[in-house]
Order: sequence, then structure tokens, then C-alpha cells
Amino acid sequence: MAATLDMNLARRIDKWGGLVLCELLFRWSRLRASLGGAPQPPRRATTPPKDGARAPAPRRILAMKFYGLGNIAMLIPVLGALRREYPDAEIDFLTMAANGQLLERSDTVSRVLPVDVEGFVPLLRSLFRVFRNTRSRPYDLVIDFEQFVKLSTILSFLSGAPRRIGFNTDGQRRGPLYTDRVVYTDSEHASRIFSRLLRPLGIDTTPAARKVATTSLEDEAVDELLEGFADDPADAPIVTVHVGSGPNFYQVPLKRWPIENFAALCDQIVAKHGARVVLTGKGDEEAALVREVASLMREPALDACDRLGVMELVALLKRSRLTVVNDTSVMHLSAMVGTPVAAFFGPTSPLNYGPGNDHDLVLYRDLYCSPCVTNYNLKVSRCSDPVCVRGIPVDRVMREVSERYLSDPSKAFAPGTSRARTADE
Repeated sequence: MAATLDMNLARRIDKWGGLVLCELLFRWSRLRASLGGAPQPPRRATTPPKDGARAPAPRRILAMKFYGLGNIAMLIPVLGALRREYPDAEIDFLTMAANGQLLERSDTVSRVLPVDVEGFVPLLRSLFRVFRNTRSRPYDLVIDFEQFVKLSTILSFLSGAPRRIGFNTDGQRRGPLYTDRVVYTDSEHASRIFSRLLRPLGIDTTPAARKVATTSLEDEAVDELLEGFADDPADAPIVTVHVGSGPNFYQVPLKRWPIENFAALCDQIVAKHGARVVLTGKGDEEAALVREVASLMREPALDACDRLGVMELVALLKRSRLTVVNDTSVMHLSAMVGTPVAAFFGPTSPLNYGPGNDHDLVLYRDLYCSPCVTNYNLKVSRCSDPVCVRGIPVDRVMREVSERYLSDPSKAFAPGTSRARTADE
């Protein structure tokens, strides 16, 4: 179900309205502290770990990250580390409803609190339900994984939790409402950046990978889907190709490799390796992209757009020899299950959002203007011609994926046999 909330308008409201609310709540918290209420660190205070006895283990924890199924995939190992440290704690996770199934299947959280983004009225209703829940069953600890969104900061404060951990991202002016302010840095991968929020708790910040199991029904749904390749050999490699790039907030789709390039690459993969190409997507926009790719191809491909749920998609990725994808959630899902990824980057940095495994291929033109979409600028770019990603040549991509993943199947899943290289190497 596609989100109908105007995300650009929501960002503007969060940026300016959230700024005012954060300031008012901070001043109130400081006044309340001066009158003997709950302590609130000064605006510029740092909060390094304190020596001495550790704080009591929290009984109820609220974690938050609204947008991005890919972010949830990267967060699951971090939540696993939190669960190992506090096995008896009740861990709730506040997120968009579409992310709930993956979290529930990960066995890291006790309950998912869904946020409805089908419009501003449903959003406000779901947030009110969350607020009522937090006040009736108070949390001991809130961990806010958002990097710049102020709504989560406000919800964290209004929860009444005595301890609140979140990112103090430069330029966003959201840090003062937290009791433990963690410096946000773009100098490492997002999964490790997220794990920094566990440092104030004294938790090992090297999260271990966690498996997310699929059910027999989900595997059978993929069997049924692949019946569309009835004339192809059963052992022909499956290559999942995702041509979309998630909701587009800009004048042009900044993170999208050109559709004609995808079509040319898919044709070459089928012709040279006899691969079964599955085109995935979700929603009207991506359905149109998939149809366009199929119309430009000479070789056959299977249109799987809107035919798979999240966990069925995970089941397909598990079976795939390779996933070719833009910087989007499908990349992170594929990396999560260990299937090699060839991913296109440009406006965002693979250092922060790359697939992360040693056997993955990062295709990135590191131009002087890239990355232009970061958490420091609220992921807002005014670029109108993303030559960084559009300029990655088809022949280079084909040569790389053929050599590394398709010519010799025995090497396709061997971690560490190849390193991630950029498209300019």
C-alpha cells in the first residue's frame, strides 16, 4: 500500500515547526529541573559515560526509526545486541506500518507500534495512540535512531522516559532534548552509526548478523512466481533487478540508474549467461518503470512488480545469484540475507549506505559534487542532473557482474573473494 502523505510538506513542517517545539520543550524541561523536577543537561552539555556502578537494567524500552525498510534491515543486528544485553526487557519499536513485518520476523522486539502514513489525519491519530500508550505504560529508556527528524525527538521527550538517547546531529538542533547525546558522524557505515547509540549503555557496539527466516508459504509464493520461467532450465541463475529507487522527493529521481541502461544490462545477462531476470518493484511509479524496462528488452524477463510482500521478496533474494539495484531497501534486504549485490551510487555515499558485505560490488562515480544527499542537509538536494549515477557505463557493469558472479558460480557466494570497487576504478 503506497504512502499518500506528502513527505516534502511533512519535512518542512518537521524542520520549522519541530524546531520551535524542541526549543519550547527544552526551556520547559530546564525550568522544571530548576524547580526540583527531572534533571535535564544544559544545551551544550556533553554526556560521556560515567564511572562507577551501571544504571539498573531497563524494564521497558522504546526504539524509534520511522522511514526506510533498508534502515530497518541495517538496524536488526543493533536491536539484536540490545536484546542480548537486556533479554528480559520489553522492547517496543515505533516505525511506519510497512516496516512491521520484517521487525516482527527478526525476533528482536517485543512489539511493533505502527505509524500510519496514509495522510496527515491518520498520522496524527496513530501518534496520539502511541502517546497515550507511552503515558499509560511508561518507558524506562528511549533510543531514537532518527538522524535529523525532530518529530521523534519530541515523542522521545513526551514519553516521560527518564533516559533518552539520540543523535546530536550537527545543524539540526535536536540534541538538547536528549539526556544522552550521541555525536552523529558520516565517517562510517550506517549500521555502525546506529550502533553508536548503544555506547552510553555500555553495550558491545559490534552487532552480530541475525537471520530473518521465511515461512513455507512465502517460499511457495516464490515457487509460483518462478513458474513464469517454465521453459528455462531449473538451475539457470536467478538475477533480481530492482529499477526503482523508492519515493522520489526531488525534481528528478536522483538515485536511479537510467532505465535504458537497466534494459541493456539485463539483455546482456540473459544472452551471455542464460539467467532468469526478475524485475521487482512496488506501486504505480515502479510498475511503470518495470514495464518500460521490459518493453526495451529483446530478451524475456519476469515482471514481479506488486506480486511479492516484504518477506516473499526476502525469499526471492535468498534464491538469487545476484541482485542489481539502485540505492534502496532491496539492496539492504539482499545484503541482509547474504546474496551478492551490484548497487549504483552517486548522490548518497556507499561509505554510509553501501550493501556492506565483502563480496558486494559498489558502482560509484566519486565526483566532486557527491554526495549531495546527507543527514546533515536533511537529505535535500537541488541537483537536476545526477551525472554521477547516470554516467556509470553499461559495459563496465556487465564486465564486473559477469566476471565476479555469473561466469563461475562457485565464487558467487564466497565472502572476501572480492572487494567492493567503485565505477571509476
